[in-house]
Amino acid sequence: MAIQSQEVFEKFKALVSQAESWKSLADAQFVSHLAIFLQWAIEDAAFKNERARHEAFLDSALNRSSILAHGEGMEYMPRKPIAPTGKATFTNTGENPFTLLRNREFQSTTQEVYTLEETIVVEPRASVEATVTQRSREVVTFTIEEEKPFYEYLFGRDISPNIVGFKVFVAEDGENYVEWQYSRELHNAYSTSLVYDEYYHFTDQIGIRFGNGDFGKIPPQGSKVQVELVLTEGDTILLEKQPLYPMEEITDSLGLVGSVQAAISETVQHGKAQEGTEEMRRNLHYASVYNERLVWDNDYKYFLRRRYPDIVFAVAWGEEEAEKMWGANVEWINRIWLCAYSPSRDMKDLVLEAVREVPFLCRNFEWHDPEHVFFTVQITGKVLKDCVISEVLEAITTNLTLAYGRDSSERRETVYLHEIYDLVYATGFFDATTGAWFEVVLSGQTRAEFIYQMVSVDLEHSTLDISYRN
Repeated sequence: MAIQSQEVFEKFKALVSQAESWKSLADAQFVSHLAIFLQWAIEDAAFKNERARHEAFLDSALNRSSILAHGEGMEYMPRKPIAPTGKATFTNTGENPFTLLRNREFQSTTQEVYTLEETIVVEPRASVEATVTQRSREVVTFTIEEEKPFYEYLFGRDISPNIVGFKVFVAEDGENYVEWQYSRELHNAYSTSLVYDEYYHFTDQIGIRFGNGDFGKIPPQGSKVQVELVLTEGDTILLEKQPLYPMEEITDSLGLVGSVQAAISETVQHGKAQEGTEEMRRNLHYASVYNERLVWDNDYKYFLRRRYPDIVFAVAWGEEEAEKMWGANVEWINRIWLCAYSPSRDMKDLVLEAVREVPFLCRNFEWHDPEHVFFTVQITGKVLKDCVISEVLEAITTNLTLAYGRDSSERRETVYLHEIYDLVYATGFFDATTGAWFEVVLSGQTRAEFIYQMVSVDLEHSTLDISYRN
């Protein structure tokens, strides 16, 4: 509707003329301006109505709450944040040794909590380096107010985006806590199963949901629930030589106050924030297909990359692929091999832990280390004299690294000669109409012989021979 629509104005004028008290004002400037105001109001209402209708569709929704509502309706769980990890050096400046237990917490000058990931013993006048992670612990308690099916509890909006994981303990008698297990959508749960499910509310809150008496036990009224949370700030960095301060007093082997100095020795990094809105929008298209029902190889790859976004290479295979590579063997029945690579950390334990959290029947998981194989490129070409050779080489190197680099998050799984030509043309230095040209020769292994081989470009041993055109 146009703001200056004469048709709207005439309709409004006609309506005004029908009212006795307004007849004399029908041709007044006041009525003309009032008509313009109403046109604006109608346009605004129509726009808001249209926008509200758009929010009902995943691809046109703009508000995060709308996208979260779509996800909640599909029982979708956004990826949780990933805690950054690094190393710290702990120095004993006292006369007696002391022990620092795993999960000991320290604090940086920015008030962030860093947790020790291993137990260490530090001798007098000695230093020990250990892994630390930017994470903290918090305990939430609540009481079951009513015995009803699918009892729910929501964690606060202030901590939900920072939750890495949690454990749930229930004391049905109010005193003796028993750990209840996580069961995705209450799979394989019976009326007496001590299980809970996890969901994400459209208000940006993580919640837990107990069973209904058929699928999972209903906690009795008055039961005490204790949830041990692990929290992280996600995408944060703590540089080398930054000090850490113990949050609790450290005592040595004689029970005396220990003298300890702690500082970062390897930058704490590679953390990630919770799954973002646009990332969630894309994943929701496939959530109903996968939904942690891991059957095909692509199911595993989607599951692992969503759980650990720093993975740049992931494959999974079963007995059929194993027989093609290694021959028949009865021990391979119901066995699944997993292989993944991240440039920032070792993935073996993390991958196996992730898949074992998903309930399966008759499946055995086995890790296989990725095998890195490389190919080289020989690029010979000529460019115009107004180009800077160093800039040409840098542009080619950047494009090849992005597409085929071992640590690139945008790496391609297959290598095609025509795509390498496209990458070089994309630099903009080889417009054929100007007489600039190049040719590419590939050497080495450009195809994976086995499924666990990861093919990458070796630029260190590649040749880029670019000169000026005469």
